[in-house]
Amino acid sequence: MKVAAVILAAGRSSRFEDGHKLLAEIDGIPIIRHVCAAVAASGVDEIVLVTNEPDGAVARAAGAGRWRIADNPNASHGLSTSLRAGIENCPSDADGILVALADMPGITAAFIDGLLTVFKSAPDTIVFPQSADGVNGHPIIWPATLRADLQTVTGDTGGKTVLAAHKHLWRPVRCTDAGPFADIDTRGDLAAFIEPTGSGMD
Repeated sequence: MKVAAVILAAGRSSRFEDGHKLLAEIDGIPIIRHVCAAVAASGVDEIVLVTNEPDGAVARAAGAGRWRIADNPNASHGLSTSLRAGIENCPSDADGILVALADMPGITAAFIDGLLTVFKSAPDTIVFPQSADGVNGHPIIWPATLRADLQTVTGDTGGKTVLAAHKHLWRPVRCTDAGPFADIDTRGDLAAFIEPTGSGMD
């Protein structure tokens, strides 16, 4: 079974004060590199990193790895454009597509592998982390049957509308780790993330 991964990293980072959030460092490593490294260390088969400049600062900060860059010149039109660009660059025979957000440095390879295990046992479902109080997180693994639906989304909502329309396919994985729910949009978010947190998945 083949699962491709898409990392969405073409945003403008307009809310992050004095710089680009994906270039901010945690333990001396840019956020984008943390996310790319976690996905690359997991069991996904191929990785597409979507940026708005193939040779730009974000791509350079990601560095070399087993991902390839997909350009999204329409990134200013919303997250959906990056989602479409990523999916278009995934292999046509992928059984599933894992979509990760580049501003979530708390995701780990081990956690991704846990999601992959669940998906491979039920490859027609949508697999994603969910907190004890019902909050949905990322990454999300989408079945190949929803590929066309994801390529029709518009605006700045990513796959939310597709997720809401297919609740019968949900396969949430209970998660107590903060990583799949913590995205970095502001300097305050970054400071809060750096504080110690518990982790776990069941």
